[in-house]
Amino acid sequence: MQFPDEVEYSEKYSDDQYEYRHVFLTFPMFQRLQKEKEVIQGQRFLTEREWRTLGVQQSAGWEHYMVFKPEPYVLLFRRPLPAQTYKPFK
Repeated sequence: MQFPDEVEYSEKYSDDQYEYRHVFLTFPMFQRLQKEKEVIQGQRFLTEREWRTLGVQQSAGWEHYMVFKPEPYVLLFRRPLPAQTYKPFK
C-alpha cells in the first residue's frame, strides 16, 4: 500500500443526486482505523464525529458511505446536492 505523508482529498465529482470525494488516509490514521474491523469490512460507516476525530477535515454535510476494499485506507464520502429551489411553470 502506498500511504500519503498527509491526508489527501480528491477533487469533488457528482451525479444527479450527490457530490462525492474520496480521502486518502496516512499510515498512522489507517492504523487507528484498523481497530474498527466493522468499518474496514464495510459493515458500518464512520460517523462525522469519528472521521473528524480521526483527522479528516471537510465541511459539514459529508457522510462516509464506503470503504474502497482494494485500498481500505481510502474512505469515500458523499453529500446530497442542494435541492432545486425553483418551481416549474404550469
